[in-house]
Amino acid sequence: MNLTRLVLRNFRCFEQLTWEPQPGLNFILGLNAQGKTSILEAACMLLRLKSPRTNVLPEMLRFGQSSFCVEGFSEPHHQKVIVTPDAPKKYQLFLDEVAQSKKDDYLSFGTLVWFENEDLSLIHGPAGRRRDFLDSAGLQLHSAYRSVLRFYERALRSRNLLLREGKPRREVEAYNLPLAESGEQLIALRASLVEALQPHVAASCQALSQEKITLAYQPGATGSLLEALAASRTEEERLHYTQVGPHRDDLLIFLNDLPAGPFASEGQRRTLAIALKLGLASLLHQERSSPPLLLLDDIFGELDATRRHALLNHLPKTSQGFFTTTALTGLELPPGSTSFKLLHSNLSEEF
Repeated sequence: MNLTRLVLRNFRCFEQLTWEPQPGLNFILGLNAQGKTSILEAACMLLRLKSPRTNVLPEMLRFGQSSFCVEGFSEPHHQKVIVTPDAPKKYQLFLDEVAQSKKDDYLSFGTLVWFENEDLSLIHGPAGRRRDFLDSAGLQLHSAYRSVLRFYERALRSRNLLLREGKPRREVEAYNLPLAESGEQLIALRASLVEALQPHVAASCQALSQEKITLAYQPGATGSLLEALAASRTEEERLHYTQVGPHRDDLLIFLNDLPAGPFASEGQRRTLAIALKLGLASLLHQERSSPPLLLLDDIFGELDATRRHALLNHLPKTSQGFFTTTALTGLELPPGSTSFKLLHSNLSEEF
């Protein structure tokens, strides 16, 4: 999909902003603290109803306001989300001016890939960041992923609560079967996802740096999850927490056959993180038959000149992209690119 207009009202630092991005690659230039990242965040809220920067809705409100609105116009749809954090119904969703009662219906129309500086922790940070990456991909690729993930998370929360409260073993074990069944479904979905991602991520990494990246899925339990739960009974009673299952999964990342976390340099970590995101974009395009919106914040960061040029050359030609940076000095933008200057909450096209 291509957004032809993005409208923000009372979102972050913006009282109102109307922007008309162009097809292809859109570069937003500006000094720090002007709101560049907030524009990308608003697009993410519009299409996925989730901010990659915070889970606290009031943080996205302009100071002194009680609600914010983001609207997006594309061919052929008009989407709008109004968020009132303190209201009983926090989200009001509209698709082509028709109110939507189900988030799943609203979310079925747009896919995106987001990159920010914190994504370097995908390479060297805790496993939870990599699980979040897999979940973000799975939720956009598989219609069943959301229901399986939510069922597993609810069962896990209930089981862990019983463990913390020291409830009798029979009460805890009542959750073993639903946890195991949904957990094994989630493991299968994640394993299939990593297998599908591998060639796309490898191709992106090769194009960016001529290096080899390998992905390996490490499930949080081997064999039967039901049997693994029974085997870990003593340990989890001691620690008051479920010890096995998809909540302990990890995505192992290797650079030139070595573990990327401890061995990759800062520039290599950024390259690998970008390769993961561009690989996901390629897979989404393949599976959904249309390219996702690319949202890349502080796109160049620690990359040297060679990697910057390689990144510009490898950006998908069929995707619409919103990219932020402080300067484009010394860079030749791909044909069809448009650059905008953000100053004092106003976006103007640079010529």
